[in-house]
Amino acid sequence: MRERILIVAVLSMVIIASTAKAEPRPIKDTYCPYVKQQIAFYKKVTWKWQEMRGVPKTKASKEKIPASACAYLRYVSELWQKRAEKARLTHEHWARWHVIPATSDWVTAVSLVQRIYPGTKDWLLYISRREGGYGGFVMNHQGSGAGGWMQFMSSTYWAYSNAAYANARDKGFVVSQSTNSWSHPLGQALTAGYMRYTGRDGCHWCL
Repeated sequence: MRERILIVAVLSMVIIASTAKAEPRPIKDTYCPYVKQQIAFYKKVTWKWQEMRGVPKTKASKEKIPASACAYLRYVSELWQKRAEKARLTHEHWARWHVIPATSDWVTAVSLVQRIYPGTKDWLLYISRREGGYGGFVMNHQGSGAGGWMQFMSSTYWAYSNAAYANARDKGFVVSQSTNSWSHPLGQALTAGYMRYTGRDGCHWCL
């Protein structure tokens, strides 16, 4: 009799254990790892474009996202993907106007400088037409030491060029420092344009 009771008790415990609801297993932190990688990638891309424009980076949330929240992780990934695309398009639109390409052509250089110093084109072309022309770099025929399209003296050019390039950068324009040269058409156009625009031309080119 005791043996039967013992057997029934054991069987009852087995049945109860088998029908009991299993405890959920903790989800490992490796759940949806590819989505986390996407988030990290789009953050990096967004910040790269913003850094190139010199604007503050979009702040990332410091809240720790549970590894099990896959749906939320996908939402965050899509959010950063949209931010990356917007940052790219904004940069490209900005760059089309603010990045001044280097050019070896004088008239093109004068036209580019108008983005920075509007209204100086006619003056630059008028002075250069009577001074050094629109072609290549030429020295003064009388041996004064002046040279180039605006017939700058080297000392005069360097007295103003660094301030001109710094002023262009302050205005948000990107101009290669390699063009800051007395013998470079963009260097002379930008420096002379700056001098004219800011009233520093004085009587360097008296009309």
